[in-house]
Amino acid sequence: SMSVYGKDTGVITKASVPAPKTHYGKSKWQAEQAIAPLQDEKFKICVLRPPMVYGKECKGNFQSLIKIVRKLPIFPYVKNKRSMIYIDNLSIFTKMCIDENLEGVHFPQNKEYMCTLEMAKIIAQSIGKKIRVEYLSGLMVRVLLMFHPKVRKAFGTLIYDIEEDFKMSAVDNDESIRKSV
Repeated sequence: SMSVYGKDTGVITKASVPAPKTHYGKSKWQAEQAIAPLQDEKFKICVLRPPMVYGKECKGNFQSLIKIVRKLPIFPYVKNKRSMIYIDNLSIFTKMCIDENLEGVHFPQNKEYMCTLEMAKIIAQSIGKKIRVEYLSGLMVRVLLMFHPKVRKAFGTLIYDIEEDFKMSAVDNDESIRKSV
């Protein structure tokens, strides 16, 4: 999981050092460390550190965003970038790892970064709802980004800056969001 890096915002590269802060992130990092000594010529280890995984009925932050879009008539104007992966893209990547007998640490993500505002617009369109983009509330959100972890998680930029060959494009961002609502 991306949570092994303990970041709410920023850019994660291959050189980034894990420093988990939550119990969830710590448990993922401990699991990686526990299995590492098992690797040898006959037993390869392939670690996947996906960013937020989303899809139809997936639990988590994406479902929270759908609920917010359903309830609110406005949405804050905030431009950000998020590494995410649609569940079908993650499944395809996982199969590729098995088929190609990959090892090491990998960072699967959608081919393009996503923006929370753009996701909200696609969700609204998919459910037949109009939302108004609000610049003043966007300014408030940008102020809250400095102080509130949940706001940073929803509206901050958090991306993997990783080589192109691990970006999945089987299902593009717009189509995957529509399929997930």
